[in-house]
Amino acid sequence: MNIVIWDTDSSRINNIERNLRMAMKQLGISGRVSSMSEPPLLGRQGLLGKTPVLEHNGLYWSLSPGEEIHLEQCLSLLTKLRNLEKQKRPEGMS
Repeated sequence: MNIVIWDTDSSRINNIERNLRMAMKQLGISGRVSSMSEPPLLGRQGLLGKTPVLEHNGLYWSLSPGEEIHLEQCLSLLTKLRNLEKQKRPEGMS
């Protein structure tokens, strides 16, 4: 599972990345966490003023602009994403 953190606040990015990695570890999910903090790219995606935003497979998720995404929230999101990915797999594959 690959997740991109879209934000311009480096401290918040670091905290969210830590929370995502902890949640992934707790849930046994492997993957990569990266960040995108370039204002022109955030602007092109229409995300300025909405950050932090998490992206997975081209889908964007956010809670409250300007607020850190906490461990419990990361656990909830990753659980939902994992369940969606399981539903999309063909029968017989796990």
